[in-house]
Amino acid sequence: MKTIVFIALLLTLIVIIGNNSLSAQDWKTYPYHQEGSVIYFPEDEGWHPSEPAEWWYTCAHLTGESTGTEYSLMLTYFYHPDFGFDGFRIFNISDETNGQFYAQTLPCNYSNLAQDHLNIQAYPLGSVAEEWVTLEDSLENLIPFEYHLSATSENGAIDLYYNTVKRPLMVGGTGFLYQGASSYTYYYSQTMLDVSGILTLNDITEPVTGTAWLDRQYGEFDPSENEDYEWFCVQLSNGMDLNIYNIFDAQNQIPDTLTYKLCSIYINDSTYTATSDFEITRVQYSFMPDSVMCYSQQWCITLNNIDLTITTQNQNNEVLLPFRFYEGSTTVQGMVDSIMVTGKGFAELLHSYENPDIQLIAPNGNEIWDGSDPVIWQLSNPDDGRPVLFDLELSTDNCITYEPIAQGLIDTLYYWDISGIEEGTVCWLKVTGYSLDSTLVGFDETDTSFVIGATSIDEYETSIPGRFGLSQNYPNPFNPKTTISFNLTAEDTENTELIIYNLKGQKIRQYSIFPEQSQAPYGAGNNQSSIVWDGKDANGKPVSNGVYFYKLSTDKKTSIKKMLVLR
Repeated sequence: MKTIVFIALLLTLIVIIGNNSLSAQDWKTYPYHQEGSVIYFPEDEGWHPSEPAEWWYTCAHLTGESTGTEYSLMLTYFYHPDFGFDGFRIFNISDETNGQFYAQTLPCNYSNLAQDHLNIQAYPLGSVAEEWVTLEDSLENLIPFEYHLSATSENGAIDLYYNTVKRPLMVGGTGFLYQGASSYTYYYSQTMLDVSGILTLNDITEPVTGTAWLDRQYGEFDPSENEDYEWFCVQLSNGMDLNIYNIFDAQNQIPDTLTYKLCSIYINDSTYTATSDFEITRVQYSFMPDSVMCYSQQWCITLNNIDLTITTQNQNNEVLLPFRFYEGSTTVQGMVDSIMVTGKGFAELLHSYENPDIQLIAPNGNEIWDGSDPVIWQLSNPDDGRPVLFDLELSTDNCITYEPIAQGLIDTLYYWDISGIEEGTVCWLKVTGYSLDSTLVGFDETDTSFVIGATSIDEYETSIPGRFGLSQNYPNPFNPKTTISFNLTAEDTENTELIIYNLKGQKIRQYSIFPEQSQAPYGAGNNQSSIVWDGKDANGKPVSNGVYFYKLSTDKKTSIKKMLVLR
């Protein structure tokens, strides 16, 4: 009797365990649809002929069972008909142990792109047949969220099996969102897949195991045609996964909206979230070997209770075709809920950074400088992904040596205390801008010398007819418009302009003075003229409250003043 009771209890326990296991992966079935999402499985794993762009992407971290070598790989198939091909395939393998990176991009045709499930049969140009398919059982029924992938390049090959172990993450919350200026996309990720199979690299073939990430997009958003971006997938040791997108607009800015700035987080199998309320600080950069492209290589990401540092494992993993971008594995470390975590992931970087382009606005030579106005410079190529610090330096020996005035400045103006400099001293200034790690650097110097003095030239020249000079605007402060008066001489006939700047040194409005430069016929020749500024930028948009600077300049003369807009 006791034996029968024991067996009954054992069977009951097995049933309970089985039911709990099914409950933990209740999503692992076809058909599957997550409530509130627009994605349906297995249909949306397949091809969507009505969509203009579509791709299947996977990255993986693998360990060789024979050699112990650490590998990473990326495989993606694009459907993008052009030049007689259906699309192209990118296949990269990296030996993380020695840092060697092998990339190959080939145009390809597809003998099969199933529309009702994932079944890609690809023929890359000059290579062998490849596939990425959903597995089937002995009765030819699809096995939900399990796949076989095979691909071959000139340096290596894979024959891998994927088994998804986490519920799909609907990017943006529903799996549908707008990305960039106007493009829509359908988008989901499978953030954790167990991997096993065979990998070959440089004639060494061995069994491998590891984990993978799968990214799936279709719609209008096309990485080859739209705004540049930086994308990260992150797998953390606490079981959380993050999909992070930062898209740069045409002015290299990242608007603080879900359209441009998106973090989708898998918290656990029943909880996920999406937000644009996070910050990324880029702290390291690296130029590629030919010095053409420069990508960020380390990021600090903060979001509520999350504080992570993401670092690329290899700095030169650049793909050259079909366009230049960085693709490589990353390490992750940081804190979540004040508990230390580690992790790994991938970074795909289409945004390249430039050296800061700096123009010193004032003083800029041929004037007496009394220190009442700030030193002003302009950063002509601002970039949200490249914070710039500025150093200001002084030379009194014709630019042979420079002494620091101020370092680590954030603003593009500085009130310089000249009280310790003897009146009549001939000076030159230099402004140097640099990224946080000093990889990206730019500078500008005064074109000619200026003289330290008690009275600025423009304080008396504007009151004397026939002399070049700039008057204080009136009214000041003002709203909605103000008049800016100035004197020009008969010799001020070329390259004369009035430019209005904001406190960041960014050009807000520009007026060309002479008819041959503009339709605005402002007078010259020993008389006073004026311009009425309507408080709007070049696009006709009213500027915000604050201090602005206006500069009158010719090839040889410069005068600058400040004004205040009050709305």
